[in-house]
Amino acid sequence: MMMNMTEADYENWRDDLRCGGQEEYDTQYSAASLYEGGWRARDLPDLIEQYNLTSEEANRIYDELLQIEQGAQSKED
Repeated sequence: MMMNMTEADYENWRDDLRCGGQEEYDTQYSAASLYEGGWRARDLPDLIEQYNLTSEEANRIYDELLQIEQGAQSKED
């Protein structure tokens, strides 16, 4: 599985999130990048392990990934 978001990208995102207060936008951007890289909501345990996500971060990204997946599914139907 090829991933577009590297660990360094994620660390930069997390630092910006904590310092910049752009939580909602950054979560959507990260989820979209992860989705394009082949990650899906079902991969959450692997995401948590690879990117050292906190519970809060994991829940936000999971929710965003799920929305993206549902949107993609509705476009296919």
